[in-house]
Amino acid sequence: MSKFLLEIDTPKGVFLKDEVNELYLKTSNGYMGIMAKHDTLITGVEIAPGFILKDNKKEYYAIFGGVLHVSKNGVRLIVSNIEHAASIDKARAKSSLDRARERLKKKGDVVDQKRAELALKRALARLGSVERDFL
Repeated sequence: MSKFLLEIDTPKGVFLKDEVNELYLKTSNGYMGIMAKHDTLITGVEIAPGFILKDNKKEYYAIFGGVLHVSKNGVRLIVSNIEHAASIDKARAKSSLDRARERLKKKGDVVDQKRAELALKRALARLGSVERDFL
């Protein structure tokens, strides 16, 4: 299986720069798999779980939104944040999910509702990457 250069950048710097076989993540148009020699593409990335396939091994991540740029030179993913599934505390993610759902039940102002929706998406991304329950 062919490889391509993947670079993942966050505001803190380069998160990952490596040759991989596939990147699977949720874009503005739904889930998408990127492999070597993919057509040029620029698209938004949603808050959701995803994975990177390298040498027949999948590494799962919670991805917190950003931009994906695919070119003939490789793939660059610029995200606000990304967490490796192995570093996520499942109990804490479940607790965050419950809190976000409770906040959404309360009818607050628009800003509070938006914050609760984003917290819900982040918690679901974390749990999805840990439980690998998004495919």
